[in-house]
Amino acid sequence: MRVLSFKVEDDLLELLEEYARRRNIPKSEVIRRALRQYINSDKDRPYVGKYIKIYSEVFVTPLATL
Repeated sequence: MRVLSFKVEDDLLELLEEYARRRNIPKSEVIRRALRQYINSDKDRPYVGKYIKIYSEVFVTPLATL
């Protein structure tokens, strides 16, 4: 097995740690299971989350500034 490093927000790390502790399984196993499930369930769907976020940050103007 190979090692993978990535960044994660503090609140997500806390959720991961709590989930793993309550089930008495390593955090890496939780991540492997979640990643496998995510990939298998989303095989045919394109990723659009980043584009939606960018669009909303760039193009949406609050009504108060109009």
